[in-house]
Amino acid sequence: MVTQADILPVEQTIAAYCSDVLTGIVPAGELVKAAVRRHLADLDASKLDGARFYWDAAAAQKYVRFCGLCNHTKGEWAGQPFHPEPWQQFIYGNLLGWKVVDTGLRRFRVGYIEVPRKNGKTYMAAVLLLYGTIADGEPGAECYAAATKRDQAKLTHDQANRIVRSSPALAKHVRLFKNNISVDSTASKFEPLGRDDDTMDGLNPHFVGIDELHAHKDSGVWDVLDTATGSRRQPLLFTYTTAGFNQTAICWQQHQYSEALLSGTKTDDSYFCFVAAADLADVDDWDQEHVARKANPNWGVSVRPDDYWAMVTKARNVPSLRPAFMTKRLNIWVSSATAWLPIERWDACGREPIIPSDLMGRRCWGGLDLASRTDLASFVLAFEHPEDDGLDLLCYSW
Repeated sequence: MVTQADILPVEQTIAAYCSDVLTGIVPAGELVKAAVRRHLADLDASKLDGARFYWDAAAAQKYVRFCGLCNHTKGEWAGQPFHPEPWQQFIYGNLLGWKVVDTGLRRFRVGYIEVPRKNGKTYMAAVLLLYGTIADGEPGAECYAAATKRDQAKLTHDQANRIVRSSPALAKHVRLFKNNISVDSTASKFEPLGRDDDTMDGLNPHFVGIDELHAHKDSGVWDVLDTATGSRRQPLLFTYTTAGFNQTAICWQQHQYSEALLSGTKTDDSYFCFVAAADLADVDDWDQEHVARKANPNWGVSVRPDDYWAMVTKARNVPSLRPAFMTKRLNIWVSSATAWLPIERWDACGREPIIPSDLMGRRCWGGLDLASRTDLASFVLAFEHPEDDGLDLLCYSW
């Protein structure tokens, strides 16, 4: 059992985590490494004259202390205090620790957190929303767990309710109702919110956590809640999600935006992103332990190896299960729920034009998909490549 005496100051924990990620002691994908480099570069920049931002380690430490008041409610750690893992402290410390020099208010207004299943996303979100309701010092704070359906949003809210019930230090400050956690002294509240509620107009949110953004078919919930935070001093809109299949919806857009920020092709100082996933180079080794540990930062904690390897065995034996495994357990975006073709593999294909006359004499396979009414009819020819095991494709659609 971890005791309070074993807990390092958050500043030391995050510094050690960053070092371990970059040296390979902690397995991590390229996007996590990029998030670490971004944090370290910002720390360097904050020491220069004219810096716009500074990192407030005391604010991050305050949140970690709050976590210690929250008990686990399930499994082998039920009843024990929540002590965030180093990767979780890195996320919390960034979201709550970075401040604007001119105002002293928080820098990050949006957080995109994408990690595979079983890495404790719901519990993390519940604790963060409880903090915004109880301990962030915002008068009349309105905090919401949001989802496509209110019943889905209640999963996070119910988790928060159980945390409060199991934690006497929190229970004495709040009142618990079926769909409401209230703090009378500050007129603050925490409620579940779904798109299927009667209306989302008139909200004035302080903290909003959107569950499983990949399940949202459009940007409706995101847009409404994003614009609703405008009257707050330092609001936080964050999502906790896995990867998905729909590469036209809001989650894929936010994923791509995160990649652009982490690669440095775009700049947005108000947007934090953390994406734990296997890399493109790992796709062929999808069933190996080093890939599993890279994609799952809570490996051996909430990600149980025995459960994970049972899922691997199923995916090996039933190929149709692989897309869901790749997406939900390795956090790799794939092109559909039933065809195992990660979008990164497609993007890595050659971009040189194919000249049909050059394909004469090669072995070829053809596929035809007809349409009855409004769908596209498509015809694809796959030609064996003479120099490697790849294919050259000619695609026609009408």
